[in-house]
This record gives sequence, structure tokens and C-alpha cells, in this order.
Amino acid sequence: MEGKNRKLSFGGVEIRSFLDDDSGKKYVEGLIPYDSESLPMWGMKEIISRTAFKNTLANGDEVRALWNHDYTHVLGSTRSTTLTLKNSDAGLVCRCELPNTTYANDLYEIISRGDVTTMSFGFTARKCVYDFDKDTRTLKDVELHEVSFGVPFPAYPETTSEVYTRGFSKNKIDVLALNGILEKEEMTDGDRRTIESVINTLGTLIETREAGQEEGAAPEKADTETLELEIEAALIA
Repeated sequence: MEGKNRKLSFGGVEIRSFLDDDSGKKYVEGLIPYDSESLPMWGMKEIISRTAFKNTLANGDEVRALWNHDYTHVLGSTRSTTLTLKNSDAGLVCRCELPNTTYANDLYEIISRGDVTTMSFGFTARKCVYDFDKDTRTLKDVELHEVSFGVPFPAYPETTSEVYTRGFSKNKIDVLALNGILEKEEMTDGDRRTIESVINTLGTLIETREAGQEEGAAPEKADTETLELEIEAALIA
């Protein structure tokens, strides 16, 4: 799924807030862990390699801190140095100096009370390695866009993936396998046969739908909704 903007969350990783007594500035800090499995999404768990953020940090790309992935609630930026990102043995440490705004003060209070203790981040995958036996994908290189504090619910819970993949599953199309093949630099003969099978399956689906329309049979509501989900899944995958 390289080239797609996505979000990722980890369980058991907490953020903290603290006040600098000398300056009076408020901060929040969290960790994006290396070598830990993410919460499930699209039927797989993801692992952040220690090399994942190397290029983002080396290139000095701008990364913003947000409240719950909301770009209308910006908390800081690496460009203004109000957000700092630092590699550690455990993971990427994200520290943000909060602005003196109502929403930032609210966030500080919520985190200080322990109401929300998780964080997430948005990224584009540039290089990854699949292990289908373990249903994992290791992110080797990503373009980091934003880190989010105050995330009350994990990104991409298992129930969400079921909604987007059920149309393909009904037609016996393995979305995960297809994604893995499309992200390879070189395809094997087996990969080509898999793609040909997907094309044939979709072709049969189109022919069946068109035949029904030619006979004047209006598609049932349930079929229309399934088709919409199939199209949406194809665009997202």
C-alpha cells in the first residue's frame, strides 16, 4: 500500500504531559515504538523498523503535531521547532511544545487527567516487507506526515477492515496477497497467475452485472451497496 496516506496506532504506548517550571510552557510527549506490532488493520499487523524514519529525519521534512489527526487543530511543527523528533533505542520520541490556544490547553488537561493516553501517526509507506505466515508487514521506510496526540480510539481497528474487504472476500479475491504482489519490485510466475485470476474474477463480475441490466432487472439495494463497497475497497487498497 505504498503511496497511500495512512494512519497507524500501537497499543500499550502512553503519552505524557508536563509543565516546564522555568518557562511555564506546556509539553506533551509520546513514543512511536520500534519492533512492536501495531493494532490490526486490513487483517495484518505492522511493525516499525528502526530505519523507517531515517530519511524523513535526514531530509528535514516538515512534520506536524495534531490533535487526533485533525489539521484544524495543529499543535506544533518541526519547521518551527515546536515539535521535535528524536530517535531512541525504544522508538521515535515525539515531543511537542503546546501553543497557548483553547484546544491545546484542553488537550493538556485531558492527557494530564489520564483520559486519553494513546497516540498515532500519519504516513506514506515507501518500502516494506511482508510476512504472510505471521500476517505482519514491516515498514522499512516511510514518509512521516504527522504525529497525533489525544487519540481516543486506535486507527484502523479490525472491525473497520471487515467493512471494506467483505465485497472482495465474497468474490474470493485475496486483497492482502494482491497488495503484496503489487508492491514487489519483481513478480514471479505465480504472482502473474494470481493477478490474472483477479482480473478474470472481476471480468466475470462485470459481465454478470451487465447481463442483469440488459435483461431489465434492476439491481437490488443490497447488491448496489456491495458494489459500492467493492469499488471503495479497490480505490483504498
